[in-house]
Amino acid sequence: MIDFSSFEIDYILAEDIPLLDLTSFVLQLGGEGIISFILRENGIISGTEEVEKVFEKFNLEVLYKKRSGEFGWKGEEIFKGKGKAADIHKVWKVSLNILEYMSGIATHTYNFISKAKSVNPDITVATTRKYMPFTKKLVMKAIISGGAVPHRVSLSDTILIFKEHLIFVGFENIVNNFERLKKRSGGKTIGIEVETKEEAFICIERGFDFVQLDKWRCEDISEVVEFRNKLNSRTLIAAAGGININNVEDYAKTGVDIIVTTSLYWSKPLDIKAKIERL
Repeated sequence: MIDFSSFEIDYILAEDIPLLDLTSFVLQLGGEGIISFILRENGIISGTEEVEKVFEKFNLEVLYKKRSGEFGWKGEEIFKGKGKAADIHKVWKVSLNILEYMSGIATHTYNFISKAKSVNPDITVATTRKYMPFTKKLVMKAIISGGAVPHRVSLSDTILIFKEHLIFVGFENIVNNFERLKKRSGGKTIGIEVETKEEAFICIERGFDFVQLDKWRCEDISEVVEFRNKLNSRTLIAAAGGININNVEDYAKTGVDIIVTTSLYWSKPLDIKAKIERL
């Protein structure tokens, strides 16, 4: 799915353990123990592979783990490990934070997609680049675990033309030179965000890979989808802007191919209990 480097795991750990675990040091914590992470509510699991890498940093043995993307039931154990008590206390909160944060996003994503697909089974849900800095790989893996995809991983992977670009190059210049732009890009996907139905119709006729409609009324989106369908065009229609779990069904009913949202990143953490026992 998404792999975290040893350096990235070290960075996550360094935020919580910049020098040492002072409490365990002062208590001279000894012996061995077992730590288990148990769901307090149903949800989609995400982050167990990253927690396993955290455990490996301290030579803690992983006894069991569910995989990211799997469903978990309230009361179910999703991860278990054993080792030195002092090391267990070093990984305890970091691991719990990863699991709760990522699983919360994955669960919300799953519920969001379920609502969208209940009225539009072929729809795809994609997430924006508006994530909190330094959380990119965590949130990307979490939304993938829940069934969504990144809309644009970065500025380097997709061409998406906004009105802010058009200020400098002009709409007519773009549509009149679409084929040249396609060749210049090396065949990369080219999308454009439009402000009017007329602009959308022109871009569909020109064969843009996708047309994005930001903060449009559902009735107007439906008209653009209907126009695309009448032409048997392969242009995908993406709806974006203010779409959340409370209104996603309304947008999905328009027949759009893609729902683009930021709302999934701001999900409630999944409630997970950490249980530590002495061996």
